[in-house]
Amino acid sequence: MVSEVGNGARTLFWSDKWIHGQRVADIAPQVFAIVPKRRIKRTVFEALTNHSWVSELQGALTVGDINEFLGLWDVISTVVLQPDVEDSFIWRLSSDG
Repeated sequence: MVSEVGNGARTLFWSDKWIHGQRVADIAPQVFAIVPKRRIKRTVFEALTNHSWVSELQGALTVGDINEFLGLWDVISTVVLQPDVEDSFIWRLSSDG
C-alpha cells in the first residue's frame, strides 16, 4: 500500500510508503536505524511540523548516517502539506487501487 500525503494526519512518517512509493527505511536505512522505536508511530504532519523528525535521531552519527540524512532532507524538503486534503491510501495490487 502506498500513501499519497495531503495533510499528513493519517500517514506514518517512519513506516508508511509515502515518499515516491518508498518508506524512510528504504531511502535511508541507517537513519531509520537510529530512531527510537517509540517514535515510529509519528505522523507525517507531526514529523514535518518544525522539522521535529530531526530531533528524533539519537546517538552519534557516522559519515554514512549524515550522507543519508542529507539525501532524506533533500527529498522531504520538497513535501508541501495540504491542510484541506485528507491523505489517501492506494492498494497497488488491484487495478482500481
